[in-house]
Amino acid sequence: MKLILTGTSGFIGQEVLSQALSNPRITSLVALSRRPLTGPNASDSRLTNIILEDFNTYTPEIISQLKGADGCVWTLGAKSTDAEVVRRVSLEYVMSAAKAFSSLAKEEGKTFRFALTSGIVTVRDQKKNIWLYPEARKVGGEAETTLLDFAKENEKSFEAYVARPAGVRAKDGMSLDCVVGTSYSIKVDELAAGLIDAAVNGSEKRTWENKDLVTRGREILAKSEERK
Repeated sequence: MKLILTGTSGFIGQEVLSQALSNPRITSLVALSRRPLTGPNASDSRLTNIILEDFNTYTPEIISQLKGADGCVWTLGAKSTDAEVVRRVSLEYVMSAAKAFSSLAKEEGKTFRFALTSGIVTVRDQKKNIWLYPEARKVGGEAETTLLDFAKENEKSFEAYVARPAGVRAKDGMSLDCVVGTSYSIKVDELAAGLIDAAVNGSEKRTWENKDLVTRGREILAKSEERK
């Protein structure tokens, strides 16, 4: 299986890359990034790093290197509360990729799975009154809705899964279940496991809230430990 990754230099993306490289079902990885990847995983023979200067543009040369891809884990996000920046990164980049990957899947006669990392604070209802960063949060919600609608319109070649985690913590940190439960906190390895599972295996559930992600992530990690 060939998987496309974005955001691999970030906190979540690094864990996704690490777990993907240890997943026996994944034989090839393509990391899209603006700068060359560094670190111990960068030299792995299964990893191809494609430098993409504009995430809105997929040239024939780039597309040729993505042929055969089965899915994508998208962890690229906007580190900003500016609505225009969020729109460009969270909506425009995501949909440009979705359209490019879907077209590729149609040509190859298969279904492509796209796992999007969003967040608990995004708001899909564009008419809802919210007081904290309303424009940026609504753009995030618009991105979720647009991606899911696109998947419905292209259901034979494209599946979309939206992960909406809350506070993402280091995997070796103490558990906060007794303090905030599983609705408002998740360890990064639990989130990464859920994202990869969605891209590799798919799911009937298309939107994954934090509690769902924690439960699924822990199940996957527990099974992985049993196989060792």
